[in-house]
Amino acid sequence: MPEIAAGRFRAFTIIELLVVVGIIAVLAGITLPALGQARLAARTARAHADLQQMTLAIEVYRNRYNVLPPSRTNCMTDDFYPMPHELLDYRCTDTLLRDVFASDHTYRYHAPGWGFVNESPKNYKIYVPAEFPDDTGVDVYYDKDSSPVKCTVWSVGPAGPKDKVDVLGLHYPVPPRNWYPANPDGIIVHYYYNDCWQSSP
Repeated sequence: MPEIAAGRFRAFTIIELLVVVGIIAVLAGITLPALGQARLAARTARAHADLQQMTLAIEVYRNRYNVLPPSRTNCMTDDFYPMPHELLDYRCTDTLLRDVFASDHTYRYHAPGWGFVNESPKNYKIYVPAEFPDDTGVDVYYDKDSSPVKCTVWSVGPAGPKDKVDVLGLHYPVPPRNWYPANPDGIIVHYYYNDCWQSSP
């Protein structure tokens, strides 16, 4: 077997090393955005799956007691419209799932009619576009019987938690202009309409 002469091996030059680093950087630049989009799509799919699970718990409660659980807010915290604890108290579900886009809060729940503010009774309203599901005009309903949308569950979406003032001012959660992905800052919604649960895209 022929011997290799000593001194024939040479190290990478600085130029060659920079070219390799540059190629790796370009490949990373191409790959990382795609990975980020795939991760966002996965979290969005999980939010839809979690919301569907919460709608099942609401249906168990409604079928058992012939009424929807109450809405809630607490003026002293940013925990407005949390999932109703009645779903746990009455064993309609094992857990109130945390929002994948805001893990310090549960998913949100809102329905017109009776509810509580700071644990004091309150009558809640819901805003529904006049031509819903088209997003034109807005009507206000104070009870589940007259409202075309009986209740909603929703995630804050990829943009994260919303300010309470914005939620009220923008008439969350029903108007489609507030829905992700058409609105990048929007929410992911499941809503009870026409006697069945439906969802935002």
